Amino acid sequence: MKVEEAGKAFLRHCEAERHLSANTISAYRQDLDEFERRFASKDIHGITGHDLVCYAAYLSGPRTLAPATVKRRIACLKSMFHWLLRRSTLAADPFASVEIRVRIPDRLPRCLPSGDMARLAKASEGAPVLTRLATLLLFATGARVSELTSIQLADVDIEHRTIRIVGKGNRERQVFLPNDHVAGLLRRYVETHHAKSAPGNRLLVGRTGRPASPAAIRNRVKQLSREAELKRLATPHVIRHTTATALLEAGVDMRFVQRLLGHRSIATTQIYTHVNDRALKAAVTAADICGRLDGAVMKAPVPQ
Repeated sequence: MKVEEAGKAFLRHCEAERHLSANTISAYRQDLDEFERRFASKDIHGITGHDLVCYAAYLSGPRTLAPATVKRRIACLKSMFHWLLRRSTLAADPFASVEIRVRIPDRLPRCLPSGDMARLAKASEGAPVLTRLATLLLFATGARVSELTSIQLADVDIEHRTIRIVGKGNRERQVFLPNDHVAGLLRRYVETHHAKSAPGNRLLVGRTGRPASPAAIRNRVKQLSREAELKRLATPHVIRHTTATALLEAGVDMRFVQRLLGHRSIATTQIYTHVNDRALKAAVTAADICGRLDGAVMKAPVPQ
């Protein structure tokens, strides 16, 4: 079996049996296309651990891909080779003989300061209703933009203020409308834009009545952030990070935030605690309670 054939068979498995999202399938296809270009003339049985180590070095070196992209490329290949081994297409997994580590530098998630999020919400008051609703729903629910645009009318229960989200790996969860304003805006939108629509239709639609795409919502949010004169352009994913940070700073339990965002592991949610620590450090420094002491301890010279 050629490398290209193996890649196509694996993608069919991911679509038909694992029911992975369209975005994940697209990412896997990019990963496998690159691998196929590098090993086009090889049979999948001939791929060795040494080949994989050299490939990882090529991605990080001459190819100059970001560490996160390299890690994803390698993770995709691991999944494919494990699957080929399970279905007895391969007698051995080449990853078993090597260890490939891709170190990703620690990076805090980018989120908007509360003032910027407020300005974004204020700017949305004069924007088209789709832009305003999408922006508020992104912040209220923490949903990914692909999840938001996949919501169907049947997923929405305005009376109980809940929305069913189908996330990564086809996992379902509920998100919530936090107040009367957001619920009322959603109700009016449904009544206006879906008076004659079937329950299976998508919730967010454009002027022509066609479902809004993730790219369209991204463009609307970016344009709105320009109109709000934010220093840095907002994106749906930045708003998702902002939601997580705001909830934790408001005292919401981390496991609740994990469920709301659809994280499979609590470790993914824990990264936001570092953002809280940074905010805490700034607050403690600004308060400077030691500097407020009047006692002689703070006036004494510093020991040498």
